[in-house]
Amino acid sequence: MEGGVCLKCGNRSPAGSRTCHRCGARLRPPKVSSKEAKKALRAGLRNPPTIDSAGPPPEGRAPPLDTIICGDCLEVMPTFPAESIDLVVTSPPYNFGLDQYDRYRDTKGWDEYFTLLGRAFREFYRLLKPGGRVCVVVQPLFSDYIPTHHRVARLLEEAGFLFQAEILWEKHNYNAKYTAWGSWKSPSMPYLKYTWEFIEVFAKGSRRKRGSPEAADITADEFKKWVYAKWEIAPESRMKEFGHPSMFPEEVPRRLIKLFSYRGDVVLDPFNGVGTTTLVAWRLGRRYIGIDISERYCEIARERLRGERQRSGQLALL
Repeated sequence: MEGGVCLKCGNRSPAGSRTCHRCGARLRPPKVSSKEAKKALRAGLRNPPTIDSAGPPPEGRAPPLDTIICGDCLEVMPTFPAESIDLVVTSPPYNFGLDQYDRYRDTKGWDEYFTLLGRAFREFYRLLKPGGRVCVVVQPLFSDYIPTHHRVARLLEEAGFLFQAEILWEKHNYNAKYTAWGSWKSPSMPYLKYTWEFIEVFAKGSRRKRGSPEAADITADEFKKWVYAKWEIAPESRMKEFGHPSMFPEEVPRRLIKLFSYRGDVVLDPFNGVGTTTLVAWRLGRRYIGIDISERYCEIARERLRGERQRSGQLALL
């Protein structure tokens, strides 16, 4: 019997003790010994890393910071140096057959769609610094019975990432018309509807990302509220104004960026659309890179940043 902390009085007795040196109570062995070693064994890691992501990218290179780039992200991202990004916040096209996208066909075979996502995720892994995070907003599929968020999570794991969290973004989106009920009033095959989306959060190499405490800008109230993994945020109401069919509201990237990065970190959105992620990243004192295949969307994203900078009295060099 080894010594330990007495459950009665809290005193720590030296190794080899069978009774507490303070109160005489019998010491019981701990229910779990060497928690860290067992955790590492379950994870398949002999020495789980704690990785410091600070410092410049390898070879002194740097990606094109504070820019909106028009192009296919699968062609643009390979031009960036490895380990140069701290956080990816994005929402890939849903593949629902939306017709309102500019210069993108939102109807692909599912094998092709997930193959392209897998390529993008592997590139995320190359670009992220050790300890960096990727946050992917995924809508449950309303047709074809494809469990999209499960497939996305699997692809992220296959790319090498560690699961860190899954957030349920409750939109209370009850506006969808109930025109398809499946087996009406019958357990034969009811059609279920969803008012939420998922946010899959994965990490590279380590779930711990070190940084200066002074560079953390999340408040105590925000932290206590946001670590509960159900976020009730209304959907974006300005999609017609910006001409984009599937924008997320600014509150989604605001929470993700403050919860999973430090001021000064580099935030990438490779499916940037009209630039919600890059706009919020700039507001929060992060460096940003946005990529989108649509020049029209890119110009809207640049214009949003120009307007924000002009309102704050800064020149816009976009």
